[in-house]
Amino acid sequence: MRYVEKHYGSGTGAGKRILNPVTEVYQEPDSFVEMEMVQIKGVDDTNRKTLAKLDRGAKLVVRERLMTHDEQNAVSLYSVELNGEGSNADVVSRSVARDHSFQKFDAKLVGNAPCQGHTECDSIIMDEGRILAVPGLEANNVDASLVHEAAIGKIAGDQIIKLMTLGLTEQEAEEQIINGFLK
Repeated sequence: MRYVEKHYGSGTGAGKRILNPVTEVYQEPDSFVEMEMVQIKGVDDTNRKTLAKLDRGAKLVVRERLMTHDEQNAVSLYSVELNGEGSNADVVSRSVARDHSFQKFDAKLVGNAPCQGHTECDSIIMDEGRILAVPGLEANNVDASLVHEAAIGKIAGDQIIKLMTLGLTEQEAEEQIINGFLK
């Protein structure tokens, strides 16, 4: 099964654009679920909650892409229970926080059986943006193999300079780097 969730807010109204989706996935033996979670601009506040419970041989792949700007806040909470032997989860977030925005990526993997789980947060921070990556790994079985990776950093100056030598302005170079990062 493939699940796609894409959000983009637009308009000129004075009210806040708030989005709080809740997604629950209960996977039967040997099932496969791929989730694409995308939020690029325009949503002022979001609190995304995703719960997944995997049975024997089930596989879950999550790809989150997120960009916040201005005063936006985005919280992504993932709780994945690997309950069956041979279950596998791969949860990856790539995000950019600009201006004064805030992001929190909170991913918890619970290995209750011989399983494999991986969660990763790669983020670019710009301006006065803030990012919090919260890893959660809970192994309740001696054969549960769980890994978390996180990297938060800024765009390297040499990347911008290289693109500027090819004729782009600094702003155009920055946008190209961000677009490539979020693909």
